[in-house]
Amino acid sequence: MQRRHLWLGILLGALTGCVTTPAGPPEEVAPRIAAALDSGNAGEAEDLFDASAAQQGGSDQLYPLLYEEANTRYKKGESESSARLLKFMAERYPRALAVREALVCSLFLERAGKDAPDAELVKSIEAAAKELRKSAAPPAWLGLVEAQVAIDRGEPSAARDAFASFRRSWDGRPPELAIYVDDIDRYLSSHP
Repeated sequence: MQRRHLWLGILLGALTGCVTTPAGPPEEVAPRIAAALDSGNAGEAEDLFDASAAQQGGSDQLYPLLYEEANTRYKKGESESSARLLKFMAERYPRALAVREALVCSLFLERAGKDAPDAELVKSIEAAAKELRKSAAPPAWLGLVEAQVAIDRGEPSAARDAFASFRRSWDGRPPELAIYVDDIDRYLSSHP
């Protein structure tokens, strides 16, 4: 009987050690978080983040690594996986304006890659855009995103208002938006 308690004590000690053991250096943890999110294992990603963030400065060290991973995916045209990682970051870094802006961009590009609106994606874009709108100085291009959301919701009047507001404040930068501006303008012109 004592042997059984001894083994149980060792086993519990080992399990406790696993829980408190750091996930590893942030340079190793960040890609593991991204991989866990890619495989649909949000719980594992949360556990990895929490274990690393519990270390002194861990959260601050993870931020640029996770952001760079999301940015790399975005540049490769992997807007869906970039958005997934940025959503994860937005929950953990609620004051990070760059994360919220990048999230809206990734979601917008994900939507642009689809022929028809996806209800869940439209909801995600709308929620992210509303959060970004709360910032002290939301980017001028946010009106373009809001116009697309209104189009997808079947609200042409709201789309026209958002698009007109965008056009008044847009200075032509970034020039990559021109194709989306033309598409939305053309759509609104043909749908009175």
